[in-house]
Amino acid sequence: MSELWRGGAHSPLLELRAANANERELVEQVSRASDWLVKEALPLWANSGYDRAAGRFHEQLDLCCRPITSLPMRLMVQARQIAVYAAAALSERFVLGGELALHSAQNMIAHYERVDGRPGWIFALGPGKDAVDPHRDLYAHAFVLFALSWVLRLEPRQVFFDAIERTLDYLDDALIDRTGGGYWDSQPRRDSKRRQNPHMHLFEAYVSLYEATGDSQFLERGRDLRNLAVTRFIAPGTGALREYYNDDWSVFPSAGAGNVEPGHLFEWSWLLAGFAAASGEDQSEVIRRLMTLAIQKGLDASTGRIVDEIDETGLVTNACSRSWPHAEALKALTLGVEPKELATPLLTVILRRLLDQYCPPTLQGGWRDHLNDQDCPISRTMPASTLYHLYFGITTVENAISPIGKPDGTTRFVNEMGPNG
Repeated sequence: MSELWRGGAHSPLLELRAANANERELVEQVSRASDWLVKEALPLWANSGYDRAAGRFHEQLDLCCRPITSLPMRLMVQARQIAVYAAAALSERFVLGGELALHSAQNMIAHYERVDGRPGWIFALGPGKDAVDPHRDLYAHAFVLFALSWVLRLEPRQVFFDAIERTLDYLDDALIDRTGGGYWDSQPRRDSKRRQNPHMHLFEAYVSLYEATGDSQFLERGRDLRNLAVTRFIAPGTGALREYYNDDWSVFPSAGAGNVEPGHLFEWSWLLAGFAAASGEDQSEVIRRLMTLAIQKGLDASTGRIVDEIDETGLVTNACSRSWPHAEALKALTLGVEPKELATPLLTVILRRLLDQYCPPTLQGGWRDHLNDQDCPISRTMPASTLYHLYFGITTVENAISPIGKPDGTTRFVNEMGPNG
């Protein structure tokens, strides 16, 4: 199975007609996932998962769907939830999400940006009054831009454009590495490592901003990060996406011994395809390498199980299994695989695992975020940050087979804009 990805343009390549049992089962699993998302997950996190008095989303729920109020409320969580509910409103999956997203975005700007008198966005608000984590974190700033790209599509308010401009200025002034390329993870730094992950999400944000505004500066910024990925993050020939680096972008702990997360292989594949669609620049070769390694070494095709980590050779180094890589695999697999008959069973088995193992009916729209190597739950709470992955993963597959619609022949939803819906 040497060729596992096909296609160049960022358009779903599934051509289902529900003509056989495999295709009918995928349609049934997608319908099941859609019902879970629209009837359970989105209402749960808009109600129990939302602090209406503060106008902010809760960080976590317990396994009885009650908010855990003793935790800091991270900026990243606010931004992710804002993006989800804006997208859900635009697609008419959850129309009330529009008001929720717009109100929360205004509050995010008011309470997280420059609240300590310095430029940029604080990392978190503490549970106590006036408690803040003053770190400026690249990952969180990336999601601020991503969230603002989505609320702009709801209402192009000047306050959102102004916040985007200030955020770009802060990134350029304080976090960009003008010598080695890319950005520093945070100011002040929390440790000596550099990471590919926040760069990936900044790349996602730039492409999304380009799609929302048509402003070519965002495509140029995205291109710089794409080039950083293919020259620094992704090993030549193998498709191994290394996670950690030293200051000079040498691999940590050393070349050939880097950590690789299959979920990020899928995630970069999807985002690179989105960049290809926006720019007209072919990314098929690098996507092929990423997808091949992810499917062959990170995924059990018989169960849909995706492991947390492998090494650069493909050896499993952490056999635990998070929920989010399954959602990222759903997005990437809609791009197409070779042989093409493989796409439907892979999507089906991953969706089934996601719903059965991570999002069972007993949790009423919540999830088990992390399982051990025997698929026993590790996490004892439901992190709100997971909804971003689940929403865009499920809706991407649903949109890819939307000509079929639900098993009764109806279609309810329109596609969201951009590569994440």
